[in-house]
This record gives sequence, C-alpha cells and structure tokens, in this order.
Amino acid sequence: MMRLATIILLAGCALSLSAQNGSIDGVVLSAGGAPLDRAEVTLSTAGQQQSTIATEVTAQNGAFRFGNLAPGKYRLDASRRGYLQSAYQEHEGGYFTGVVVGAGADSHGLQFRLLPESVIGGTVSDDSGEPVEGAQVTLYREDRSGPTTKVQQAGTQTTDDTGEYEFARRRPGVYFVAVSATPWYAVHPQPKSDDQGNPLPVDQQPRAALDVAYPMTFYANATDSDAATPIALQAGDHQQINVSLHAVPAVHIQMHLPVNGGSRRSFTMPQITRDVFGSEQPLPLSGVSVMGSHNGPMVADIGGLPPGHYGLERFDSEGDERSHGTIDITSDQAIDLPPAASTVSVTGKVAMTAGGTLPARMVLTLQQDGRPGGPTTSVGTDGMFTFPAVAPGTYTVTPAIPDVAVVQMAASGAETNGNRVTVSDSPVLLAATLVNGTATVTGFARRGGRGEGGTLVLLVPAGAKPNQDLYRMDQSDSDGSFTLYRVFPGNYTLVSIDGGWSLDWARPEVIAPYLARGLKVQITNQRTINLSQTVEVQGR
Repeated sequence: MMRLATIILLAGCALSLSAQNGSIDGVVLSAGGAPLDRAEVTLSTAGQQQSTIATEVTAQNGAFRFGNLAPGKYRLDASRRGYLQSAYQEHEGGYFTGVVVGAGADSHGLQFRLLPESVIGGTVSDDSGEPVEGAQVTLYREDRSGPTTKVQQAGTQTTDDTGEYEFARRRPGVYFVAVSATPWYAVHPQPKSDDQGNPLPVDQQPRAALDVAYPMTFYANATDSDAATPIALQAGDHQQINVSLHAVPAVHIQMHLPVNGGSRRSFTMPQITRDVFGSEQPLPLSGVSVMGSHNGPMVADIGGLPPGHYGLERFDSEGDERSHGTIDITSDQAIDLPPAASTVSVTGKVAMTAGGTLPARMVLTLQQDGRPGGPTTSVGTDGMFTFPAVAPGTYTVTPAIPDVAVVQMAASGAETNGNRVTVSDSPVLLAATLVNGTATVTGFARRGGRGEGGTLVLLVPAGAKPNQDLYRMDQSDSDGSFTLYRVFPGNYTLVSIDGGWSLDWARPEVIAPYLARGLKVQITNQRTINLSQTVEVQGR
C-alpha cells in the first residue's frame, strides 16, 4: 500500500512537472509562403552562451515541433539547401527573435521564413573581349547595422581560365564589385644605373611598348570607388555583373628616399595606398627596385603603376607612421618625398562625470576612419594629456581601457562632434568628460499592453551630437523582452519600431519623430537595470 501510494505520488509529480513544461511548434516557409520540407531546425539556448538542445527535420508540410521544454527563452535556426541559414526573424547584424516558453507566452504556430540564396557572378574581360584569368574580384557590401552606414569587404574571388567568378549564398543588400589584375602580356623593364650605381634619370630609363597596367576597376567601368555603381541584390537574385578592364600606359616613378646617417646607412620605404570606400588600402607593387651608390642618394624605382591619385604613408625608423599625404601620378616622374605633413599639438584634460576618480594608467587613442593604428598618449593623474604631433584630419577619441567612454567633448582650435575631433592647422585644446562602468539593461516592448516580438529596439544617447559609440540596439523577443549590453551611464531615449530594420535611423531627420514619442531613460552606474516602464511599439 505504501509502495502504491509512493508510485501515485511520483506519477502526480511527473504530471505536474510536465504541465509546467511547454513546446515550440511552427512551419518553415519560403519567402513566398510555400512550405519547405526537409529543412533542418535547431533549438538552442538563448543568450550570449548558446548550446544546442535538439534538431528536427521538417515534415512535408514544413512543420516542426520541440516538446517538453522548460520555461525560458530559446533560439531557433533553420537551414535548407538553396536557402540562407537563418535564425528566427533574423535581421542585419545578427539580431533575431528569441522564442519564449512559459505561462502567458505564445510559442505555437510560428512561421519561420527562409530567404533563397542570392548570387553575384560574372566575367572579367579585357579590351579585346578575351577573358582575364587570375583577376582578383572583391565584393563590398553596405553595412547598416550601426549608427553610420559603412561599406565593408564581403569576400574575394579569383577568376578562372574563362574569366568567371561567383559569390554564392549572399544575403539581400547593396553591394559593389571591384577588380584588380595585371595584363598577362605586360612588360615592365628593369631600371638601369650608371657606373657608380646611381639610377639613371627617369626620362632615360628603358621603356617598352607593352609597359601597361590595369587600373583598379569598379562596376560599372569606374576607377574610383565614389563612382562605383551600387548593386541592389534581392532575395533569390542571380545578378550577372561583368567587368571589362582597359589597359593604360603604366607610369614609373623614382622616389628619393631620406637616408639615415651613420656607419650603416638605412632608409624607410613609404607605402603607397589607395582610397577604397573611405579605407586606405595598400597598393600591391610588382616592380620595385631600390638603387644607390655607397655615398649617393637612395632611390626607389617603382614601375607598372596605373596613373591615379594615391595616398602616401611615411614611417619613422621605428616603423611608426609619421605622416600621411597624397600624390597625383599622371606620367613618369621623379619625386622627392613631400615634407612631412605639418602637425599640431593636441593637449587637454579628461575628467570623470560627477567628479569621479580617473582609472589608473589611462591611455587615450586618436583613431582615423579607415586607417589602422593611431597615436596614443598616457593620461596623468590630474587628467592632463598631450599628443605632440597630430596631422590634420578627423579622429575618434577613445580611452584604451575597457568600459570607459567619452560622453561629452569640447575644443578650442578644432570642431567636435560627439567623440570625434577635426584637427586642422592650429593647436588644439581639448576637454572631454568620461564615464565608466556599464550596465545590462532589460525591458519590454509592448503595443496595446501586449508584448511584441521582432521589433527594432534602439537606445539613443541624449544630446544634439551624441557619441556614436554609445548607441545600443536589440531585437525584441516573442514576448516583447529585450536586452541591451554594455550601456554606459547617462541619459537616453528608448524607442521600439515595428519594421524599423529597413529604416535609415542613423539620419537625425529620420529618427527624430520616433524619439519624440520614445521613453526617456536614465542609466545609472549599476551592473543590471530592469526597466519598470515598457516602451511602446511605434509603427513605420
């Protein structure tokens, strides 16, 4: 009797536990709404640390189901041949809708749509229409997942013997195609020196009729990335993008190199770069010879260059960048390295908000867009700092220490915008306010009192010119919940926009109407903040 009672009690507990558990079910569909069988659906834990729980294959009607799930938040991913692998309601930047299981949560009847793969491919040919083998084709894509739209490299391919290339499994978006190649028949004569080992003048160097080069070419028929034609790729598109390369007479330059004195003569070779969508990229050089006698000047003979506008990076003997300039190369020429760009000092002081104590051993960095590295300097215990030699340009001021950010900045002798400063030819006096510590912020997006999933959740810092590094975004989960990580203390406006993922929200005039109806939020220096007020979902 005792044993029977125990069995009944255990069975009751099992039934009770089963009643608390839930399930997730739905169908996998094509973008057009047709059910997709044999799609693989994977269930994982949500959050920053994800682990796979189970995998199901859809039935003929596209259906899938995961049962006996404990209350909580889950991630769904689906894949099928010919379609892009995707998380549930995934958007650019890797944002997706987590599916919540539990009391009051609706995790049934999900419609998981997969986008068909898109392809960009084509042929690279020369002036006579013949295919160009071995050309490097670079794909670029607009990235709109942040406060500014950036064009970033999305892949490279090399053309085969028929001149063809292909970029498969591409997501919808705006793309650009660039091609670099060397004519197979090009002849670049070796430079000549006199009897003392000094290079002959540039106009006396040997030349050849086939001394030609291909300029870097952007679709369609542009040699400057600013003039490149955007390629709007839709789901399922197979875009044929053909590029024709046109050979032009190559130019040769002789660059006089400053020589370090002493018993061992040495020099530092500058680097020639080209601007590609705002990023300085090194120019591959195939014909470089450095010549010079024991006591004479050192000269770098650089051949096989297509005429164009180039950047010139100069370095010191330690390998650190000293200056950045530009050169226009239109014909054979000898050039002396231009004087190092005039530099100015950038001095100033940083202070923590509310008079807080500065972190120990703080370092500041000046970072230019599209260029690696940047000058750094230490900050004194009194907050004072100095960059002794800064070339003109626009820089982002960044504390090189975790969880510290610039929230406000002003300058004398320069213009500021958020945490960016534009240096010209005058010394700069800079004052910056810093904040430290970050919080994880959680909340709910609701419409008409009901949680809504799949919306853009955007946290916008207050101020006319906010620091772009302070923006935070997420996608609301199926119950309307969201989580924003690494939020710095300060005043913000929180908005939730249905269909906001296709919105150019980085433009002030676009986001302004939504901010006017957003939720004002003050973030304090706490590790975790659970917002008591919900943010109302706004429509497009």
